[in-house]
Amino acid sequence: MTGAKTPVAFSRPALVGAAATFLLMGMLAAAYGPLLAFLMRRFQVGLSVAGLVFGAHFGGGFLGVLVSMRGLERIGGRVALTGSLALLGLGCAGVALAPSWPLLLGAVFLIGVGFGGLDIAINQLVVHSANPGRVALLNVLNGSYAVGAVVAPLLIAAAGQRYPALYAGGAVMAALVILGWRGVSGGLAAPAANGRAAGSDAGLIVTFVIAITLYVGVEIGIAGWMPTHLQGIGYSVTAAARLTSGFWLALAMGRFLVAPLTLRLGEPFIVLAGTGIAVLALVAALVPAAAPAAYILAGLAVAPIFPTGLAWLARLNPGNPRATAWIFPAAMLGGALIPTGLGVVIAGLGTPWAPAVLAAVATGCLAAFAAAGWHRVTPSGQ
Repeated sequence: MTGAKTPVAFSRPALVGAAATFLLMGMLAAAYGPLLAFLMRRFQVGLSVAGLVFGAHFGGGFLGVLVSMRGLERIGGRVALTGSLALLGLGCAGVALAPSWPLLLGAVFLIGVGFGGLDIAINQLVVHSANPGRVALLNVLNGSYAVGAVVAPLLIAAAGQRYPALYAGGAVMAALVILGWRGVSGGLAAPAANGRAAGSDAGLIVTFVIAITLYVGVEIGIAGWMPTHLQGIGYSVTAAARLTSGFWLALAMGRFLVAPLTLRLGEPFIVLAGTGIAVLALVAALVPAAAPAAYILAGLAVAPIFPTGLAWLARLNPGNPRATAWIFPAAMLGGALIPTGLGVVIAGLGTPWAPAVLAAVATGCLAAFAAAGWHRVTPSGQ
């Protein structure tokens, strides 16, 4: 191996800081969907233009992930985490103060840069730590993200046009959480230049990259356009916000509930079962009367896919942090392109088509994960 570093370790305060960071990230990611109507009124823009916040956030996230991918191999985890959270906090302050639409998009982009850096840094440091319960810990930490996402739609609905105050609070929270990173030690080592099974690993990684790109597009697509879809089929703004919180609550519960199951069930079974159920739930959401329950079921089903899929790939590529690192640009790409593309579909065809497009994307995700499961039968290390 090359570039060996001190093994990654998290103190208890640092783990609390990680959970609090995911909580804030969840609130920010889930705020955009319920916020669209208020942004349209405040800045006098149409639906498709307001939907650019998704692309700005995840476009920034894509950049943050790319920078952090290499930075984690060169600097300590504590520095990467602190810098990323500082950028996220500055972006929150920018949204709170933005007087125009271009400046707001710029601030959202800055939030995305910090978001992407944090996403890859926390997950990578945990999944490649020596903690024997890291799969369960990943699900619990990502469950904190979902808890934040539960709260966000309710806060946006309550604040309305006073939403800048919420973003100011986010900036303060980021400044406080930075103190928790003092308990992070160690960093990631660059993989050996002559790693085994390079060709086979590359094919497997590409398969996971495709699967995760589609998965994140589905998760963010549901959360982002579910309020618009529900309002379009007759639900009030308040009801749609509450149901969106219900989606995130189901996602949070799913991650916490699956944590003990990871000790008994294999990662492929958990991921494939969850994706398959999500496809069926999104098809059911095409029926207006069934849509609320279908979206909640979809949240429960997709809950373990990202953290468990990440652990699945890490297990298949032990000692190679770059294998799992590529998951995070894929996540940001899916979050940027698919929900934004949904905005174009919704604006052109009408809100009833949103579940159908999401179901199609989820089907592609299922096929990619199935291909990854099939790929496992090929012996590695040849």
